Amino acid sequence: MRFPIQRQLLLCSLTLTAACHSVHVQSTYDSQVDFARMRTFAWVAAPVNSATAVGQTEFYPMIAAELAAHGLSRVDKAPDLLVAVHRMTQGKLSTTGWGYEFREGRLHYYNLQEGHLVIDLIDPYTKVVVWRGSAEGVFKADMGPEERRALATDVLQRMFADFPKKG
Repeated sequence: MRFPIQRQLLLCSLTLTAACHSVHVQSTYDSQVDFARMRTFAWVAAPVNSATAVGQTEFYPMIAAELAAHGLSRVDKAPDLLVAVHRMTQGKLSTTGWGYEFREGRLHYYNLQEGHLVIDLIDPYTKVVVWRGSAEGVFKADMGPEERRALATDVLQRMFADFPKKG
């Protein structure tokens, strides 16, 4: 079946745009841990000068929302889990690649940024990681706040999709 040129360009555009938001997400956990007894969490902050410190605080409420969806609430003292967040992005100044997108009847190029996000849930008593979610991939470097928030929401939902069920 033949598609008109506009449909072919649209399909090409969607394919290229999807490829530019290529983020691989995975998670793993210790099956020996009884996650049913886990009800609370507290944040563990990376040192400010750490290469993986998360400077953008909008990630924390998004992660907290995912944890809340799994029955965990934030406390200041005696948490059942500690949450450590590590993030690294590259490409803003040293672009690792570039891509194309069809917009307003023209083909545009843009810079890509490479990113890594790791979320560890740690047993506060043994200091052992009991659950780890990670995401890595490329995305447009100049995404607006709404587009960046949508991408982060999608990544976090996929990351926590297989979180151990309670009870």
